[in-house]
Amino acid sequence: MNNSKYKILVVDDVINNQKIVVSTLEKSGYVTYTADNGLEALNKVKEISFDLILLDIMMPVMSGIGVCKYLKVDSKTANIPVIFLTASTDKKTLEKAYSVGGVDYITKPFVKEELLARVRTHLKISEYERHLEDEVEAKTKAISDTQIKLMYALGGIAEGHSKETYAHVKRVTEFAYQLAKLYGMDEKESILLKNAASLHDVGKLGIKDSILHKNGKLTSQEYKIMKGHASIGVEMLKHSQLPLLKAATIVAGGHHEKYDGTGYPKGLKGENIHIYARIVAIADVFDALSFKRAYKDSWSTEDVIDYIISMSGKHFDPNLVKIFVDNINSFLVIYNKEVEKSEFSKKLLPKKKNKIIEWLFQEL
Repeated sequence: MNNSKYKILVVDDVINNQKIVVSTLEKSGYVTYTADNGLEALNKVKEISFDLILLDIMMPVMSGIGVCKYLKVDSKTANIPVIFLTASTDKKTLEKAYSVGGVDYITKPFVKEELLARVRTHLKISEYERHLEDEVEAKTKAISDTQIKLMYALGGIAEGHSKETYAHVKRVTEFAYQLAKLYGMDEKESILLKNAASLHDVGKLGIKDSILHKNGKLTSQEYKIMKGHASIGVEMLKHSQLPLLKAATIVAGGHHEKYDGTGYPKGLKGENIHIYARIVAIADVFDALSFKRAYKDSWSTEDVIDYIISMSGKHFDPNLVKIFVDNINSFLVIYNKEVEKSEFSKKLLPKKKNKIIEWLFQEL
């Protein structure tokens, strides 16, 4: 056991007691720091990451009990083991010491061998607990990464068994992530939405291939069946308690709702549509219009933006549309289309635009 890697804080208002404890620990190779009272101790732990604290109970300014309470409510210091140093053997005092989070106590005057044994034991326990936490975190991450890969694969399959539509899934997740960040979501939630967006059309797995891959306009009955994929997606995902799949359920069921209430499957309106679904709605349409599909040509970036603006307050959340348009270049970078606004008109607008829109929203 390499004692020099451990930093120990010794807190005692009696300087002689400090010196004895410090001398005992340093002779065994530990690195020590001292504090004369509770407030000084709390300031020290803000500056230095300690492996263990030896804490006197009876001190002026702030007692050891008070110090320990503060340590245990702060996530940065809650896991530091605290061993109390006390001259009291009063049962109530010792019960209080344990109740606020102390792991052990040593009575004064102490035996040096006992002090070293207790310190060594609790350092080993703390190190073992950290090792277990790291292992659990690593395994949890590995499981999560596998789940995410499966989700992306499943999302790609649901989109239609082609590289073209699988690429659509990948881009939609990136667009959703970018828009979420610009909207103000933190990194953790933005990544959650990014991964959940991979299953936005998972319900298409429940749609017959003859409808899903029809090369032409759907009949009214076929279109009704196609719209059912949003509800099917919810049914597939809703039973999971995993945060990622809960988010995916929201996206699958809500990304075809429209801000003015004319969408499906529930006809939700405005902010009654979850923000996750409102974000993915823009990401999904932006990608679908920007890239070529079997049933349509790609649109020019200028026309895609014009269309999204025209749907502000109708199909899309106006606030999100503004954020999207104001930051359009960050979305173009995602698929290497860093195009200046002056160059947007280079692409030709597809013929029969209304026809393409009709087909598009049957496919989406």
